[in-house]
Amino acid sequence: MIDFFTKRRDIVIDLGTANTIVCLEPQGVVFNEPSCIAIERKYGSDKVVAIGSKAKAMRGKTPEKLKVIYPLSSGAISDFEMTKTFMGTLISGLLGRFIFKPRVGISIPQNLTPVERNSLYEATLLAGAKEVVLIEDPFSAAVGAGIDISSSRGRMIVDLGSGLTEVSIISLGGLVASKSSKVAGDSLDMAIVEYIKHHKSLSISKDMAEEIKIKLGNIENPSHEERMSAKAKDLIHGLPVSFEISSYELYTAIMPSIEKIKKTIAEAISMTPPQIAPDILEDGVILTGGGALLKGLREYLSRELQLEVRLSPNPLLDISTGARDILKTMGHLPAPL
Repeated sequence: MIDFFTKRRDIVIDLGTANTIVCLEPQGVVFNEPSCIAIERKYGSDKVVAIGSKAKAMRGKTPEKLKVIYPLSSGAISDFEMTKTFMGTLISGLLGRFIFKPRVGISIPQNLTPVERNSLYEATLLAGAKEVVLIEDPFSAAVGAGIDISSSRGRMIVDLGSGLTEVSIISLGGLVASKSSKVAGDSLDMAIVEYIKHHKSLSISKDMAEEIKIKLGNIENPSHEERMSAKAKDLIHGLPVSFEISSYELYTAIMPSIEKIKKTIAEAISMTPPQIAPDILEDGVILTGGGALLKGLREYLSRELQLEVRLSPNPLLDISTGARDILKTMGHLPAPL
């Protein structure tokens, strides 16, 4: 149904590796689903079958003519045509809420090239947007976490996403220092997959690994007694089986990746100018993104970095909330260069 009472004709999109979140004004979040698209390839042309959760549910179960694609990988666009198709389908489905064409703000990974940014800008216009504003994730995440990015005081935020860990030090509305790594949430999932493969001769899906991580992950107090049951495929006999894994085994699997994330943060701190170092020492570090919810991670990083580490109140929605707030303060902008 058309929303005749929408005062601000804005759509805000957090285009993430694993999930895409869409906010409308004034309704709030109207879409929070996997950045996933299912395509039927038939007679030389592609037809969109589903996006989001419906598409993800088809993964690994499709006949040959259907393909399920995650067009973003490691915080970057790995399949640009599918990204444009995903965005076009998503935005077209939202346009019925507006009498006039909306303005669309998209929070994007910092490492997109100018060509990728311009193509995404044009694709969003073609999907029906009146105007497109591209906002880089570090600024969206910082504003969503409650940081005043215009202040001269240096603030540090660590965004632990699915495909990318981004460490940013922000002052006076700009990036003073930044460091990113592809070791992030997806890396932890794949570490679990590999651990179970090599230590138990079992094969599990990435989705199962993520479920194990969410339910059992604990890097401060891992235990042999804390266990959960999961399902897998026996690599020796090829049969489906159930198995158990403990939080200590999970700890063993993911700690090498956790240490790499810590190293990335430490490297960003080492790049901090002397004038900003006291600010970081006093204010500490803010953790955001889905990976920040891993149990014990905040305590581990605080101890290892010898800094106060605080978890954002709503790490899953910081980027979409921040992009919305930034968009509110922006005038009409030209196309990106």
